[in-house]
Formats: sequence, C-alpha cells, structure tokens
Amino acid sequence: MKKTLVLAALAFAALPAFAATTTVEFAPAEGDPIVAVFSDDMTVSFNGGEAVAYTMDEAAKTICSTVNGADNCATFDTWGSDVGHVTAYTTSQGSSGTATITAKAE
Repeated sequence: MKKTLVLAALAFAALPAFAATTTVEFAPAEGDPIVAVFSDDMTVSFNGGEAVAYTMDEAAKTICSTVNGADNCATFDTWGSDVGHVTAYTTSQGSSGTATITAKAE
C-alpha cells in the first residue's frame, strides 16, 4: 500500500498546473485504489492522511515523493489537468496502473 500511495502522488504531481486542489484516484494493477489530493503548495495527501511534499519534472512526465521513508517516482504516459483525464503510470518500484482526475477545487 505504501508503494501505491507514493506512486499516486508522483503520478499526478506531474500535471502542468493545479487548481487549489486536484483529486486523483489511482487504480494499481494490484491492490486497492488510492485517493490522492494534490495541493497547489506542492503537497499531497493519500486517503486523508498527512500531507507530504512532492516534486515534478514536466519534461520527463515524472513525479517524485517520499512516504514513510520510502522514495518513489512515477512516470505517466500522458499529462492532463481536466476532470476525467485518465493515464497509465509506472513507478520506480515496479508497480503500474491507471490514474484518473476525479475532482478539482479552487
């Protein structure tokens, strides 16, 4: 579950621009879905947990974060910022799945 949370954070931090918050549901190939809320202050929280910082490299379509002491990066197939955007992702820890933007708030 920790891997999936980190992956989710990494995946959508790569979006070119966020509203005040952008909510993304990550559906890993294995395991339970995770809801990530990305804030415009470059923090993300998973399933309502504590917010952690993330970095993004738009050119590489990659987002990186550290959750519970574990570093992880996620690389996405496509960028998007609209509610309903779906993209595949893979992580530096070997997991993969799809991420869907489900909400945005100003």
